[in-house]
Amino acid sequence: MITAGKALSTGAPLVPRPGATGRRRAPCHDPAAVDFGFYRTVAAQGGVFTVAQALDCCSDAEVRRLVREGRWRRSRWRGVLVDGELPDSPAATVRAAALVVGPDLVACHTTAATLWGFALHANDDVHFLGPASLANRRRSGIQVHPSFLGTDDAVLVDGVWCTPPARTACDVVRLGRPVDGLATLDLALATDRCTPLELAAAAAAQAGLRSVVRLRGLLPYADGRSESPMESRMRWRYLDGGLPAPDLQVELRNGRTRRRLDVGWREPRVGAEYDGLESHMTREQLRDDRERANWVREQGWSLVHVTDLDVYRRPRAMVLTAARAIGMAPPADRPWLPC
Repeated sequence: MITAGKALSTGAPLVPRPGATGRRRAPCHDPAAVDFGFYRTVAAQGGVFTVAQALDCCSDAEVRRLVREGRWRRSRWRGVLVDGELPDSPAATVRAAALVVGPDLVACHTTAATLWGFALHANDDVHFLGPASLANRRRSGIQVHPSFLGTDDAVLVDGVWCTPPARTACDVVRLGRPVDGLATLDLALATDRCTPLELAAAAAAQAGLRSVVRLRGLLPYADGRSESPMESRMRWRYLDGGLPAPDLQVELRNGRTRRRLDVGWREPRVGAEYDGLESHMTREQLRDDRERANWVREQGWSLVHVTDLDVYRRPRAMVLTAARAIGMAPPADRPWLPC
């Protein structure tokens, strides 16, 4: 990626170093002798560097030329450049942002979740965590949060210091949408980034923080067997609606034939399936779905089908349909459900 004697590349409107006179530095006649230390600095910073660092060994004209030739490229932030051979990645973006707000901060929230591999949504803003006494360092596209829990537990992942997986998952659940909470916990477990015990310990450490009660209420139901975030959201709607917790990946057998249901209630023999558009696009997929549904009914099971519209826009009807199927009256302690 970065080797001595090889130019780098980036871009953003170039800004002079503090105290610069505005005069252009004379071209370096022996770049190999001068630049080696610079290349080591860039490599140590994970392929990102500031314009000020580049101007320590290059003239302003040389920096602009290297950017123009693609040897360096511009980052999202003014005054920060990226090695032209460094692939775009979340980690590279976070390393560039750290040069803007300071290397003493720790990636957190959805940014850390992206680095750990269990983020549900893309988020353009980069989130950092610092001590409770942290002065405001917010910049465009960068959110900086003070933390009373500190950052001593930070873990290095892909060259970026970030909050540990369990703490990250708990932060995302507390500060995110309720409908995404169980899906985040399920995905954190499915990626093997943390264990149920680690999630419980992280939640206990966040006692007194906003929405920690909601977080703790979800922990007993977190399950890495969930095969998609939408299945997790469907399951959460049932739990939030007061229905008994369904089992996951319920397997039905008859001779050599085996079928699995996304979730199901075994005693009333009722299953629920999330139907995503990508799984039902072709005629062959539709035939397989109908054949499968008929086989499930032949085994004495009822099947409830759920779509994204049910999960996001019609949760009341979705819960009532499942409640009727399992022979349960709508819970009286759920005011948003009619009795």
